Amino acid sequence: MDLIAVSDCIADELEKFEQRFTTVLRTDVELINEIITYIAAHKGKRLRPILIFLTANLNGRSTARTLDAALIVELIHTASLIHDDVVDDAELRRGAPSTYSIWKNRTSILIGDYLFSQALQKIVQLNDIEISQVIAKVTRRMSEGELLQMQLAGDFTIDESTYFRMIADKTACFIASACEIGALTSSNKQLAQREQLRRFGEYLGMAFQIRDDLLDYIGSESTTGKPVGNDLKQNKITLPLLYALQHSDNGKAGQLRAIIQSKRTPSDFETIQILVSELGGVQYAQQKAEAYARKAVKMLSSFVDSPYKDSLEKLADFAAIRTE
Repeated sequence: MDLIAVSDCIADELEKFEQRFTTVLRTDVELINEIITYIAAHKGKRLRPILIFLTANLNGRSTARTLDAALIVELIHTASLIHDDVVDDAELRRGAPSTYSIWKNRTSILIGDYLFSQALQKIVQLNDIEISQVIAKVTRRMSEGELLQMQLAGDFTIDESTYFRMIADKTACFIASACEIGALTSSNKQLAQREQLRRFGEYLGMAFQIRDDLLDYIGSESTTGKPVGNDLKQNKITLPLLYALQHSDNGKAGQLRAIIQSKRTPSDFETIQILVSELGGVQYAQQKAEAYARKAVKMLSSFVDSPYKDSLEKLADFAAIRTE
């Protein structure tokens, strides 16, 4: 399954979105246009705009405000990825050289700021206090989540609740907000619908991030677009490793702990992959991702059957099994 097939029922809306996304960023500053052209040529999954359009159509119809909101969310998402690459010294993004690797720190930080400023301008133009509140809250949570991840780097003694709080803040809350904003911009805005879809997005986001953790161990650079083992290299806390270290007292767990605590060489990663799998970390994390995906689907049970509901259910399944 791919996102193109899932988003077929909103193809027209996504086409309008793509047209607007690039044009809204055009300026008379040539360097900005050069970078924006590069970003547009290496666009991502557009998961958040897809979720906004699907949720807006789930119990009503999308509106002009839905398109504006999708632009705001994707501008913030793109800006955050550019800044993430600077923080992580990431040379690749989606299998291509990252903005950071081409234009380096200062320019990357500033182009991220430019995208944030465009998002802020669109928020003012939208003039919707509820959406403004959602965006303000989620950007704060995302920042807290990223800083918490930096604070906890290398501390593999944390409990699972702290790990889940971290990924809820840095990843799941933004996906949840996209779904909530879709409900808020629908022609049939209802409070109950808003909360159900926010929770759907949060569960989907948790599945998405846990699967992302897994891909650091079982993925390949050709499909993920980033080096396998990159999270481990940066001492990031991931669920497969956390489980493997904390739920076994045998010799293999001791061997894994010794490697993690040492000055690792590139060849050590293959050993870590094997040990994490043998100690049940891969299986456990996959089970957790699938459990969150099932919880997401349950949040849609009260909505009538439609192509939009079907696509959202497929997206939940996709989040837990994706390979890219």
